[in-house]
Amino acid sequence: MKNIINSLVLLLSLSTFAAQASDIEKNPGTDKEAKAATFQTNVFKGKNATQFYCFVEKQAGQRLTITIRDQKNNIINEQYVSRNETHVAQKMDLSQLADGDYSLTISSADRMIVHPIRVSTAAAVRYVYLTEQEARK
Repeated sequence: MKNIINSLVLLLSLSTFAAQASDIEKNPGTDKEAKAATFQTNVFKGKNATQFYCFVEKQAGQRLTITIRDQKNNIINEQYVSRNETHVAQKMDLSQLADGDYSLTISSADRMIVHPIRVSTAAAVRYVYLTEQEARK
């Protein structure tokens, strides 16, 4: 009889713990860290110095703005991400911009991430090939 009561108490305590754990998974908004990290970003260069890739993961129900600004904080391009989208993958070709430093800003109502971007086109390099005899002259 004592074993049965101990087993029931153990079973009841485990089921209560399991119910609390599943409640936490259903309500990630109760965790402060989950609230703070409402979106994640990754920005990196492409093959040349005028192409960039921007990846954003966000929670549904939140609006985002992706903005490219120059050094004087003038807006070059601005794009809005709808509330329903959860993933954004974008290739940016900035070859039409002059060489210089720019910033890519990804912002929501409560958070802003700024990625510095440097646009630079490589100068043309001229190669002159000489024979060994021409080089000695």
